[in-house]
Amino acid sequence: MRFLVAVAVALAAAGGSAAALASPAAASSAPAWTKLTDPFPAGVTLRSVATFGPSGVALLGSSRSIAISEDGGTTWKLHITSGGRALQALAFAGANDGFAAGPAGTILESTDGGDTWAPDPSTSLGTFSAVAASARLVCALGATSITATTTPAAPSWTIEQPLTTSLSSIVCDAAGFAAAAGAGGTITTRSAATSPATWTTPTSLPANDNVVALALAPTPVWGNGTPDLFAVSAGDVQGSDDQGASFTALPTRPASASGSSQLSAACLGGPQPRLLVGGQAGLLECYELGGTWHVARGPLAGDIVACAAGPGSVAYAVSAAGIERTLSYGDPASTLTATPATVTAGAKVHFAISSPILADGTLILDRRSAGGSWQQMVSHSWSSSLPNFPAVNDSPRRTTQYRLRFVYAHRTAMTSRAVTVGVRPNLVVNQSSLHLRKGAVYRLTGQVLPAENGASVTVWTNRGGTWHRCATGGRVRLSSRPTFRTRLFGTPNRESYMLQVRMAADRLHLAAVSSLVRVAIR
Repeated sequence: MRFLVAVAVALAAAGGSAAALASPAAASSAPAWTKLTDPFPAGVTLRSVATFGPSGVALLGSSRSIAISEDGGTTWKLHITSGGRALQALAFAGANDGFAAGPAGTILESTDGGDTWAPDPSTSLGTFSAVAASARLVCALGATSITATTTPAAPSWTIEQPLTTSLSSIVCDAAGFAAAAGAGGTITTRSAATSPATWTTPTSLPANDNVVALALAPTPVWGNGTPDLFAVSAGDVQGSDDQGASFTALPTRPASASGSSQLSAACLGGPQPRLLVGGQAGLLECYELGGTWHVARGPLAGDIVACAAGPGSVAYAVSAAGIERTLSYGDPASTLTATPATVTAGAKVHFAISSPILADGTLILDRRSAGGSWQQMVSHSWSSSLPNFPAVNDSPRRTTQYRLRFVYAHRTAMTSRAVTVGVRPNLVVNQSSLHLRKGAVYRLTGQVLPAENGASVTVWTNRGGTWHRCATGGRVRLSSRPTFRTRLFGTPNRESYMLQVRMAADRLHLAAVSSLVRVAIR
């Protein structure tokens, strides 16, 4: 179930016209995915992404470099590693302990959240292509063996499982379970129930296809009817609820995803666990564990080669074109609706605000009057466990824009498109009808609220069914700011006609018209 916060405030007309109240709502949504700044120089290919701590994210590049961000990918620190070899994989076992692996047994370790990296003394354990880490287990996948340590803070590596088949992906959890998979649908799993831990090849495997990615729930609950281990191949995705002993194909992917090979996967935790699958040409598929696929394309153009889950609904995806982030499980991050979309000055507008974000932060509603700058209107703490937003309404006097911002890790991480509420001035003529004798004179008076410096109104007449602006004295500037007073009009003929005062639209206001003034000359 998606948390949906809807603000429902009774709309008071406050002088607004019926047309204003009947206008449709103005709405906008924030994008599901946002492209982040690429911290690497041009020509560096991104290979791996990992998350750590409340908002940390690490990127591995092809130039022996690791980029670290502590604010969800907004700012980066670049580290050039020693050894002269390009690393292949990256993982974190917690907020501090990071591991990067590569050729010739290379394993680099960080114990300070990625600020520094030092070679592990074990340099003869093979060539590593993937690494997985949890609070109590780190596994490095090599060409001929799986190497593991159960003490991430002070690793002591052991070759736990020789390999005869090429494997390409590995996952593990803090309870000691791990799984590795690769060519021909081969999957091998680790059980910590025995000492030393043992690796076995289950008798029931996914379809005989190359497994290109594995994903594992952060805290799997086996046997509850919901899969926690996922095997991703080019053709399908299968899930296991029994530690890999058997797999069942997930529901068929939508037609919009057909023809795209899955290249990477990650399992998002939080209150609403989901499976994120990265595909070709920026395709992103999200599977709600209740059985529904959602398909989108993020701002990245390249194939999604790596995915990583952050806290709650946060996730990252990487391609050769860069890195992108979602705060909202890959759904539109927020929706802001203003009702009505146009009002007469002083009438109330109410706002409906919804967001599937399940991450700690602050959701802010800003406004900007025409000709002004953005100002914070309402700020409210947003929690992964209980997101809510108070009832909000506003009474704009000028055409005004509104937007939502989400502050994550002390930085603005998401800004919605602006919603514009058009405001028309309240244009009042003091006379509603005039009954005059032939030869008399009259003038119209009234007010415009709000009034702007230099504003003017025009007087229109309708004699015989056609409106046209009065040729003489048809434009009247406001005097004493909100008021106007026309020239004297003569009444040479016995006739009846209609008058109306109008104000043209500008960047501050919508066009406004007065009620009709009926003139009868006898």
